[in-house]
Amino acid sequence: MTQGTGARSATTTPAAGGLSIRTRVFYGLGEAGEGLKTAALETFLFFYYVQVVGLSGALTGLALFVALLFDGVSDPFVGAWSDRLRSRLGRRHPFLYAAPVPLAIALWFLFQPPEFGQLGLFAWLTALTIAARFAMTLYFVPHMALGAELSRDFAERVSVGGYRVLFGYVGRIIALGLAFSVFFADRPGFENGQLDPAAYPPFALATGVLVVIFVIVSALGTQRAALARQQEEAATTRPPGDGLLRTLRLAVGSPSFRALFFALLVMYLYNGVQFALALHMNTYFWELAPQSVQLVFYASMAGYIIGIPLARPAAGRLDKKAAYMAGIAGSCIMGSAPTLLRLAGLAPENGEAGVLPLLVGCSFMAGLIGCIPVVLSSAMLADVADEYDLAHGGRAEGLFFGANAFCRKVSLGLGGAVAGVVIDLIRFPANTAPGAVPIDALTRLGVVYGPVMLSVLFLGLAIMIPYNMGRARHAAIVADLHRRDSAQATARPSP
Repeated sequence: MTQGTGARSATTTPAAGGLSIRTRVFYGLGEAGEGLKTAALETFLFFYYVQVVGLSGALTGLALFVALLFDGVSDPFVGAWSDRLRSRLGRRHPFLYAAPVPLAIALWFLFQPPEFGQLGLFAWLTALTIAARFAMTLYFVPHMALGAELSRDFAERVSVGGYRVLFGYVGRIIALGLAFSVFFADRPGFENGQLDPAAYPPFALATGVLVVIFVIVSALGTQRAALARQQEEAATTRPPGDGLLRTLRLAVGSPSFRALFFALLVMYLYNGVQFALALHMNTYFWELAPQSVQLVFYASMAGYIIGIPLARPAAGRLDKKAAYMAGIAGSCIMGSAPTLLRLAGLAPENGEAGVLPLLVGCSFMAGLIGCIPVVLSSAMLADVADEYDLAHGGRAEGLFFGANAFCRKVSLGLGGAVAGVVIDLIRFPANTAPGAVPIDALTRLGVVYGPVMLSVLFLGLAIMIPYNMGRARHAAIVADLHRRDSAQATARPSP
């Protein structure tokens, strides 16, 4: 009992719903580590191996896909493992402490490959990317599950997701700032600093050190709150008693879980292609200098951060499903608008004064609108986990968020593989200065980046239609869970 009291005193100044601002901040802080890793791997890794190291686009894309497929398959297992783990540190925290140092080591080696041939580079990239992503899985999946189990409140979960997204983009901003303002800044012999191979190892080292700091501080800051919550649930809840495959089969029986899972699969595929080709688009299609590329990325990050407070009122006015779908559609249309205008002959020419404001403005609006579905997705998945608990008994947040991480990574990996094939099919030259790429290759690049990927987006929106976890239905589920838990606590024999 003393431990539980101490845990509660550590989470003073409670906000609406009962979860303290302090706990939310420390929880969100851990996402900065994920943001740093995301910026390093999803923004720079594909470009680095194709344009700097010289690995073929197809082999680079294949390596990233294989690594993400391997990592994605491990996500549900790590999630289920964290659901069942019992230790003096709780269910999730042993993973949070174990993950960051191996991730930092893998990042360091990933951005300084030996002088291998094509197959050797392919094997190095595959193995080190698997290592880096698996290390992050050990942190990311239990971290996401921790956020879901800290609160059952329908609205408060949106707030928790907001803190997570905020610090995730803070991490990305830090990584992009270090990249373009410090390590990839213009220097003699490299007008585009991202083409300098010597810039990448120190960038990887700085990123890895920051990941370790953010993750460990977040874990320490949420330790007591997690133990308090686990102690409160000990009398009435249990880990899922079914095996992993049976639990997944039972979860797939929910129309809401199926719709959300497969919609996320398609959305992440869209993002995978966009992320992999973003630096190619900004460097070659728009011929931006590194500082201008940084502004475009920062505009998106600023939009996401400013848009965080919009998620909760949007979910309150439209409910989560409608707000999620509207946010996805609006964000992706805004993000593709400059490319569509260029293909239609309506955008300013490269080098003209209007190009950068157009890209910065659309990138900001894409982030502002796109923040809504990013915040809501984790809250929606947590709501579906409550439905599973009521129907089948036992908390399975780790497994659910592991399944979400699986579809994210597989889709991003497939997106990278598609991007690699595209780069080879259009015969996009490596180690080429901006302005020297054939116009037909640039046009095909823009067609894939814009209209082709928008058609994929709308497929994902159609898949979301069967999701039916609205506010009223979730409130009824939570009420039934409270009644069940109260009955079990009353029936429990006195010690």
